[in-house]
Parts: sequence; C-alpha cells; structure tokens
Amino acid sequence: MSATCGGIVTWGMFGHRCSYMVCLLAVGGLVLSLSHFVLKSRRGPFTCVSCVTFLIACELWLADPVDWHSIRGPQMIILMKVVSVGFDLDSSSLARLPNILEMVGYILNPGTVIFGPWISFSSYKRVLQPFSLNLRLVLGVIIHLIISMIFLLLSTCFALWMVPDSINKWAQAFRDAFSFRSSHYFVSYLSMTSAQLSGLDIREVARPAYIEIPRSLVEVVVYWNMPMHYWLKTYIFKTARNWLGIFWAILFTYSMSSLFHGINFQLAAVLLSLGFYTYVEHSLRVKLASVFDACVLARPCPEKCHHQYKKWSWIGIFINVSFSVLAMLHLAYLGIMFDSNSQEQETGYSLSHTLSKWASLNYSSHWIIFVCYIMYILI
Repeated sequence: MSATCGGIVTWGMFGHRCSYMVCLLAVGGLVLSLSHFVLKSRRGPFTCVSCVTFLIACELWLADPVDWHSIRGPQMIILMKVVSVGFDLDSSSLARLPNILEMVGYILNPGTVIFGPWISFSSYKRVLQPFSLNLRLVLGVIIHLIISMIFLLLSTCFALWMVPDSINKWAQAFRDAFSFRSSHYFVSYLSMTSAQLSGLDIREVARPAYIEIPRSLVEVVVYWNMPMHYWLKTYIFKTARNWLGIFWAILFTYSMSSLFHGINFQLAAVLLSLGFYTYVEHSLRVKLASVFDACVLARPCPEKCHHQYKKWSWIGIFINVSFSVLAMLHLAYLGIMFDSNSQEQETGYSLSHTLSKWASLNYSSHWIIFVCYIMYILI
C-alpha cells in the first residue's frame, strides 16, 4: 500500500521524470543486495558510491537539465534511504536486509517521497503499528500547514515587496537570502505535514528561530535540516573521521552533500565555504572559551559547566552576540546568489553567476573568516 500510494503521488507530481527515480532505486537496490549477499560487508559505502555515480552520470550525460533539476530533491531522499539501510546493516542496527516489498514501501512512502524528510527504515516500520487519530495530531497537521503557507508568502511576496531593488546592496543581500531561507522553511513544514498525514511521527525538520537569530553557523548547519544533518553526521562524517581526521572529514562531508544536491558550482561553493566557516568558528570559539574561561562555545554549554563566566556575563554576551551578528552577515552573503529573479533557477546556477554575486559584496564574508582563521592560528 505504501509503495502503491507513493508511486501514484510521484507520477502525479513528476510524470515521465519518475523514470530517473526508478533507475536510481534499481541501481541502489541491486548494489545493496549484491554487496549484502556476495561481499557481506561495506554495504553502505558500496551503495553510496554506486548511487552517486548514477547521479553524476545523469547530471553530465543522461538527463535533460530542466527535468533533472526538478527532481533533485526526491532523488536525494531516495539515495539517503537506500544508503542508510546499507550502513545500518554494516553496524548491525538492522538485523536483516529488508525484502523487496519492504524496501520499495520504505523508499516510496507517500509522506516522504516528494518533500522528505529522510527517515530511517526503523522509523518507517512504526507506521505499520496500530494508529489512532487524535486531536493533537490533527492540530499539529493544521498548524504546520498554516506555518508552511506563511513562509511561502514571505518567500514569494512579502520579502520582495518590503525591500525594493533600489536600496543598499547589503539590504538586497539580506532580502534575497531571507527569501531563500523562507522557501526552505516552507518545504520543511510542508514535509512535516505530509509525513504526519502518512502516520509518521516527525516532530521537527528545521528550526527557523535558531537560524534567523543564530548563536553560530554551527547551529545553523544543525538546525537547517535536522534529519539530513543526522544522516550526514552518522553515515558520512563518522565514517570519514576515522580515516581523514576531523578537518578533512568535515570538508569531505560537505563535498558529499554538494554531490547529493547535484553538480552545481553554486551549491558546492556555498557548502564548502560553510564547511570551512564552521570549522574555523568552532575552533576559534574553543580557544576563546579557554582563554576567557567563558561560555562562548559554538554550541551552548550544559547548565553546570566549569566556565567561570557564564553566558549572561558581560564577556559572554559580548562574544556570543558578536558571533551571532557575524553569522547573520555570513548567511546573507552565502544566500545572495539564490535570488528568485535569475533565469538560471530551472537548470542550476553557473560559476559566473556565483562569483558575480560575491564580487558585488567584495568577497567580504570570505575576508572576515580569513581574519578569524588568522586569529585562531595566533591565539
């Protein structure tokens, strides 16, 4: 039933473009099965490599750019689901390989196949348990749907009306970045709505308040898409850290994330910049916390930490607010090229588009993070 409903929903949404999704499902499922029964090890890495290779082939040679760009999101969800099953088998989190009906039902689950979010196979299996419709669930669905519509209006209408093109270029950068973030919040809350309607217990996908008024870029990355952050941290970062060390594992994780989103210089530039930004910010704040003995780490300290100066001390407030302001500036700078007026939206943004947007702001964000890196080296 899950596979049938998901297939109907997907065909209604994408039509003939579903063939790409079927091919990815077939490639990932075949490699997962072969690695499970023949090699009996490294099922996750082999499945991941095969799926990414298929995506690159479609991106470069096999797919129409407009068609492919329109289904990148669902393709990424399929990849994450298939690969997570492989890694869970490797870690013994899953006792056995799901059969073909279970796999297809999991991957084409109608609540997550279009907008996401990613869910583990174990979470999906809970949808088969007895289900009771209650007032809390109904209110949650209605509230999340209303919130998603509000963010849709903010993204497409009000943000552009409130800040005209004739004003300062930094104000335009904040406007375009906020419009892009609002469209992401719209999809996040809509995905929560569709997942809950299909019987899945999804509590949070994104936390807009922690992104719009961030403590750090590290928290922005965590709360931007919480299920995907968990997936990347669990299956990519922790695996790569054992071989590459923390810094290169971070860059590798962001590189893989950009590949999942497609071969797109704009996304790759933003994600790799974020990888370097978060590493520098985290490392610098660790040193500042040690030097000043204050609660100024990138993530909040526990209630009973050992620091002498807590977050409400004058030095804690000054440093944390300074990094919050810098994080908001970085978000505006990195998000400026996701403008809704560009003709390149349907096929992905080019190298020249990205560099021209950053050049209009004199590459100021990159210069700031370079200064922070020098401070980190010198302290």
